[in-house]
Amino acid sequence: MSIAVKTRIRQVASFALALVMAGVLFCQAAAPAYADDKQQELEDKKNQAQQELEEIRNQQSENQENLENAQAQKEQLEAKNDELKQEVSEISNQIDELEIKIGEAEDAITAKQAEVDQKQAEFDERWAGFKERMSSMQMLHYSGGIDILSNATNLFQLLNFTQALADISEKDEEICQQLDEEKAALNQEKQELEDQKAQLEAQEATLADNKSQLDSKIDELVANIQQQDATISEAEARAQALEAAETEKQAEFNKAADELDSYLRSLINNSSGSNPALSCSLNFICPLGSYKYISCEFGDGGHKGRDYAAPGGTPIKAVASGRVIRVAWHDSYGYYVMVYHGTADDGNNYTTLYAHMQSWPPVSVEQTVSQGDVIGYVGSTGNSTGNHLHIELRQNGNRINPALYIPG
Repeated sequence: MSIAVKTRIRQVASFALALVMAGVLFCQAAAPAYADDKQQELEDKKNQAQQELEEIRNQQSENQENLENAQAQKEQLEAKNDELKQEVSEISNQIDELEIKIGEAEDAITAKQAEVDQKQAEFDERWAGFKERMSSMQMLHYSGGIDILSNATNLFQLLNFTQALADISEKDEEICQQLDEEKAALNQEKQELEDQKAQLEAQEATLADNKSQLDSKIDELVANIQQQDATISEAEARAQALEAAETEKQAEFNKAADELDSYLRSLINNSSGSNPALSCSLNFICPLGSYKYISCEFGDGGHKGRDYAAPGGTPIKAVASGRVIRVAWHDSYGYYVMVYHGTADDGNNYTTLYAHMQSWPPVSVEQTVSQGDVIGYVGSTGNSTGNHLHIELRQNGNRINPALYIPG
């Protein structure tokens, strides 16, 4: 290989290497410097525990809603069941009353039938006597008439005898007619009683059918109540299980949060020990020149900072002079900056954290900032539902209420 060729190869290789290095430098300059592996690991662990804890609480909320719905439905079913039982009781009382009336009607019909039978017996007896007398009179008319005429001493006797026979016949006919009419009247009364009994039995059948339908509805309600009882028991058991899971997961989250806080405290301590000492006057300023309102205070629902609602892009200022110790991305904080302000006269050191910035902050780690310097812009990155600044104040690494020192 000639010297010229070797020289050409070295030139090409050098140029390629230069391009690679330029690309690397460009990527390093353009890419954000995310948190170190240890912090990211702790943050991921905490976030995972928090997500699982929120999922458990969502399940608890859903389970509680199901439990309350089941209890409400059970109360409605029990109220309806009591109402139907009252109706069944009233119908049963009506049926009992009808059965008494039906029994009375049957007794009346039986008594009336006895009267009819008695009247029929009287009629039969009377009719038999009438027929016997008529037969005797007929025989007397044909065979005894001559004897009567021969024995009569005068016309008066003969007329009296004839009138007596006529009177007997007429009286018998009258009595038989009366008995027949009385029997007919008794049969009419008996028929009326039987009609009343039939009406009572029809009413009883209707009430019995209504009672049967109500009993079926009650059986259905009882089955539904038992189903709601099973649902309630299941929800209560699930609530106990979720409560135990929440307690366990809360302990896991607390441990992860404590580990992360401990690590951040170590960063603050390392920063204060490995660099020239900083003095903190505690004469902090508001981090925003203007804002809409305080949307969340420290301690509200476990909140560990203070939230200032402000338009996106509002400049965020350092509340005091200090040194930037963190510029990073966090799933919850989004883009954020931590500034160490040094030790105050009370012997405590102070650090502030500014979260949910609009984009990668315009400051870098180890950069010194003065009070009022712009270190970022209001945004809604990370776990945020709207543009705002979340600021935390840490005393010796422990989060305290920012309102104690930072004006609103």
